[in-house]
Amino acid sequence: MFRYLWRHKAFSTVLLLLFGVGFYLNSLAAWAGLALLLFLRLTKVHSTLLIYDLTDRAALKHVRTLATKRAHMLSPDEYGNVSEDAWDKHLNTFIKKTLLPEFQRRKIDHLLARDPKRYVTRLRTRINRVIDRHQPAEQTVEFDDGMTGREFELYCREVLQEAGWDAALTPGSGDQGADIIAEKDGRRVVIQCKFYNGTVGNKAVQEAYAAAAFQDAPYAVVVTNSVYTKSAHQLAHKNGVLLMHHSDLERLDLIVASGAGSR
Repeated sequence: MFRYLWRHKAFSTVLLLLFGVGFYLNSLAAWAGLALLLFLRLTKVHSTLLIYDLTDRAALKHVRTLATKRAHMLSPDEYGNVSEDAWDKHLNTFIKKTLLPEFQRRKIDHLLARDPKRYVTRLRTRINRVIDRHQPAEQTVEFDDGMTGREFELYCREVLQEAGWDAALTPGSGDQGADIIAEKDGRRVVIQCKFYNGTVGNKAVQEAYAAAAFQDAPYAVVVTNSVYTKSAHQLAHKNGVLLMHHSDLERLDLIVASGAGSR
């Protein structure tokens, strides 16, 4: 309990000040008043601070996933608009499924029941602050034949960002095959990254096309370190999917501006 009081030094200072004044006037009344005030206030204060502490810990534990989700959900649409509704809904689910069971176990969930809308708003704010302070640093990746698939995605994103694109990696689940969503000059592009030793076939083209449709993006791109099969080229041409080598990625804006990759 006292470690939470230490975090709220202003509250502790006011208590001590009132106690000092009361003790000077009437020591017995001061002690009684302090005891009553602590009894009435500490139960709620302790529970509230415990809720905040548990929220911070949970957000820090899952900060990598939360940061990725937020970057994905707050990316602009094809008109350049950003809506926080989906992100707020995701945080509400996180609070309900991850935090609330722990609040119930600690028997402090009654505070949320009194004014759920206000408390949930506060918890969302705290989670966003944790993400802002502790989200993983951006990784710098250079192309290497021995890199992993994820490192290839990071490399592609970095190339795009250096070329002026607002590029973000997707969470990896629920994205329907998109690896990167990139935007520049009002153009929204969904990119499927394929780091292969062999040839890239039709499946990558199908995934890119489906991902672009799901993300409401007019441009679908597959980028690889390898080469594409003849059937992949045919399918891509038929469906308006752009097939690229990673060495050409820095010129994506010029290629897209020419009309290539438009579904």
